[in-house]
Amino acid sequence: TSPTPALARKRTGWLYIGLVAIVVLTSFRAFYLQVWQGDKYREEADGNRVMAVPIPAPRGIIRDAYDVDLVDNIASTDVVIDPVALPREQTKRDALSHKLAQILDIPTDKVNDAVNEAVANQRITKLATAINHDAAIAIEQNINDLPGVRTAAAMVRKYKFGQAGAHVIGYTGPVTADEIAEREELRSNDTTGKSGLEKKYEQQLRGEDGVKYIEINADGIIQKELNEREPQPGADLQLTIDIELQKAIAEIATEKKDEGSETKASAVIVLDAQSGAVRAIASNPAADPNIFSQPALRDQTVNVIKDESQPLFNRAVDGSYPPGSVIKPLLSAAALEEGVITPSTTILSNGGITIGIWSFPDWKAGGHGVTDVRKALAESVNTFFYVIVGGYEGKEGIGVDKGGKYLRAMGWGRPTGIDLPREAQGFIPSPEWKQSAKNEQWYIGDTYHMAIGQGDVLVSPLQVASTTAAIANGGDLNQPFLLRTIKLSDGESHETTPKSSKINIKEGHLEVVRSGMRAAVTEGSAKSLSEMPIALAGKTGTAQIGGSEETHAWFTSFGPYEDPKIVVTVLVEKGGDGDKVAVPMAEKIWRWLYDHDRI
Repeated sequence: TSPTPALARKRTGWLYIGLVAIVVLTSFRAFYLQVWQGDKYREEADGNRVMAVPIPAPRGIIRDAYDVDLVDNIASTDVVIDPVALPREQTKRDALSHKLAQILDIPTDKVNDAVNEAVANQRITKLATAINHDAAIAIEQNINDLPGVRTAAAMVRKYKFGQAGAHVIGYTGPVTADEIAEREELRSNDTTGKSGLEKKYEQQLRGEDGVKYIEINADGIIQKELNEREPQPGADLQLTIDIELQKAIAEIATEKKDEGSETKASAVIVLDAQSGAVRAIASNPAADPNIFSQPALRDQTVNVIKDESQPLFNRAVDGSYPPGSVIKPLLSAAALEEGVITPSTTILSNGGITIGIWSFPDWKAGGHGVTDVRKALAESVNTFFYVIVGGYEGKEGIGVDKGGKYLRAMGWGRPTGIDLPREAQGFIPSPEWKQSAKNEQWYIGDTYHMAIGQGDVLVSPLQVASTTAAIANGGDLNQPFLLRTIKLSDGESHETTPKSSKINIKEGHLEVVRSGMRAAVTEGSAKSLSEMPIALAGKTGTAQIGGSEETHAWFTSFGPYEDPKIVVTVLVEKGGDGDKVAVPMAEKIWRWLYDHDRI
C-alpha cells in the first residue's frame, strides 16, 4: 500500500535535511582546504614538480682511412644548478651555497654567482666541470641537503694522436653563451666542435640527447623517477686521411737541421691525384687539441692562443702565399692552349729582360740559353715566362687578363670547397683591382711579376696541390674532401660523392707540361729526386716575400709519372730555396709512402 501523505511529507523532510547537511559539510571542507589551508596546499602542489634531466648522447667517433680511432669519449661528471628545484627561501639558498662550496673546495661566491645566474635566466647553469670521484660521491651522499644541485653526466673528448692531424680533426670545447642562444637544444654543460671536422660536422657528430623525468617536492628532493628516453649516439665519421702518414709528416716537419736550430713553419698536402681524397694535411707548428677539450689541461690554452708562431693556424688550407715558380705549369698550359707557344717554340734566355730602366732577371747569371717549354719548367727559366705572359720585342704573350682567367679556371683565386670550416680564397690581381685598391695603373712589370708568381698573386698550399692533381690526371679538377663515409647510429651509411669539373686544357698540352715537370726531376731543379724508386714529376718554387730578401720554399709533385696516383705539395715559410728546403722534405714523404706501400 502507498504511504499516507503525512508520512511521505515526513520522509521528504528528512531527506531534505540530509542533503542540506551534506552540502554544508562539503562546503565547509572546501572552504577549509581552499581558503584556510589554501596557501599550504598551493605551495605543496607547486612544489611537486617534474624535472627533466638530460642524458647526453655519446659524440660520434672519428676514424682514419684504415679504421683507426682518432678520438675517444671519456665519461666525466659536471655539477649544475637547476633553477626549477632551488629552494625559494634565501636562507636555504645561502646554506646550500655554503655546503656546496665546502664539498667542491671552491669559493662560496662562485656558487652564489651560478645560483643567481640560473635563477635570472631560468636555465640550468654549469658550476663545475669534470669533478673528481670523491666530490661526486659527496654530492650524491648529501643530495637531499642540496636542492637544485645535481651531477650531470658529460663526455670529454680525447684526441689519441695529439698534434698529428690536429688541424684536420679540430677540437671541442665548452659551449658558449652565444651558441646556447642560437641553438635551443644546447645545455650549459655541453661541448661543441670549435674547429676542423669537429666543427664542420658538429650536428652529425652530436647526436640527440635523451631525457629522464623525475618528480621532486617543494624542497627539491627527488620523489620518484617517471620515465626515460634513451639518447641517440652521434654519427661516426670515416676519413680519407692516414694517421700514420700524418704522424710521419709531423716528425719530418719538426726535424732540426742541427743542434739549437729552429724548425720553420710549414704546410704539407698529400692528395689522391685521381679523386681529390686528402691523404694528409699537416701544418706546423701545431697544438695538442686535448688542451681545449680536457678541463685538466685548459690552463695551457692561454699560452697557445698567445703563441706568436700561431700553432692554431692551418697554413695548408687557410694560408695565402705568393706562389713563386709553382705558377709556371699553369701559365705554360695557358700559353699552349692560347697558341702563344707550341711545344717546339724556343726563347733565348741570356740573363733576363730590360724595359727602360727596369730589369727583370733570370735566377741564373748569364741565363739558360735557348729554351723551350719543357726546359723552362725543368730549370724554372724566368725569361721564358716573362715573354709568354707579358710579351717582349714583338713576341705576344697571353696577357694579364687571359692569364688570370686561366688561373681561376684551374682553381686559383677561389676556395677549393674542402669540407673544413675555413679556407683561404687566394688572390689573382687585375688592372681593375689595382686601380680601385691602390689608385695605380697596371704596368708591364706587374704582368712580368705575375708570370713568375710574384707581385700580388696569392695561393694556398691546398690550391697548389689541387691544381697539380688536375695537371697529373689529365684535366679533372676534383674538389678535395676529407669525409669518406658517415655512419648513422641506426647503421645506415652514406658515402661521399666527390665533385669534379674539367679544366679547359687539351690533354696534349697537359702532357707537354707533365713532361716538363718530369724533366725538373730527371735533370732540373728537383734532380735530387731522380734516384727515387718511383718516377716522380714536380715543380720547385722560391717566392720572395714582399720586398724583403726572405723567401718561401715550395715544391709540388706527383707520381708515379706514367700512372699518377699521389700528389705531394710542400711549403716552408721563410725556408729559402725550394730545391734546397722543400724538395728534401718531399723526398722523405715520398720515401715513407713507398716504404709503407701507400702509393
